[in-house]
Amino acid sequence: MVRFKNNIGPFIKWVGGKQSIADQLLPCFPQDFKCLYEPFVGGGSIFMASKWENAVISDMNSWLIDTYKAIRDDGEQVADLLDNMPNEKNFFLERRSKHPDDYPTHFERAATFIYLNKTCFRGLFRVNKKGFFNVPYGEYNRRYYDPGNLKRVGDTLSKVEIIQGDFELCLAGVSQDDFVYFDPPYYKLGGHSDFNRYTPDQFKEAEHLRLAALCHELDQRNIRWAVSNSDTPFTRELFKNYYATSIRGRREINLNSKSRNVRELLFTNYEVLTETDNSLEQQELLLAR
Repeated sequence: MVRFKNNIGPFIKWVGGKQSIADQLLPCFPQDFKCLYEPFVGGGSIFMASKWENAVISDMNSWLIDTYKAIRDDGEQVADLLDNMPNEKNFFLERRSKHPDDYPTHFERAATFIYLNKTCFRGLFRVNKKGFFNVPYGEYNRRYYDPGNLKRVGDTLSKVEIIQGDFELCLAGVSQDDFVYFDPPYYKLGGHSDFNRYTPDQFKEAEHLRLAALCHELDQRNIRWAVSNSDTPFTRELFKNYYATSIRGRREINLNSKSRNVRELLFTNYEVLTETDNSLEQQELLLAR
């Protein structure tokens, strides 16, 4: 039985974050696995939404992973640094002008990561090809973090293996008793749905093909997995031999509020049996298209 953590949530805003649809996704996951593997952890909504005893999380974004590790190692130090960062445009621009490698400790990198994420325009984390953060100042009057939540996140991360690197690297120790949830940058729909600039190297069609090939390999090894992605002919073709469940999603960063409600797909190599509106009948219809 999945047990929701009502007192913990993401400490950053992330494009494509799953906080608003976690209640749809979690019932679609197996209930009997030993370890959760999440190679595209991003803002960590799914990992934080339920109490799995064992987890391995990973991401290509080294600045993001440094932030997770710093909160795990000493969240209070990160909080103290945040407390001394004013929400002012000049300070924001000064921090933005530095490369993450310019900071001597991962605690300073982590505090700056959170600060920029929470004070930039619409929480849009984006870097250029040289790895410099390049989103404008947001002019928002709000706090950067919840001290209690940050501590709870740190306590949870103390039990988790955190890896920086390619999505295949994260799965070196995966077995038939485990479950893998993939939440890659979505295949392009246009507008902010086309966003994939979390790292200097973008996630393009070739990477989607490589991910699908890895999923097929895992299926051959009887390892269960789920993949969230956009509903397009390309993604349907990639996963045409598997199940697909329709999920109601939102894209909060989209400037046009009417375009925020979207349908996306959860591809799985197992049948999803749930009493939500994502029924098995709907899965079969989607799979047959």
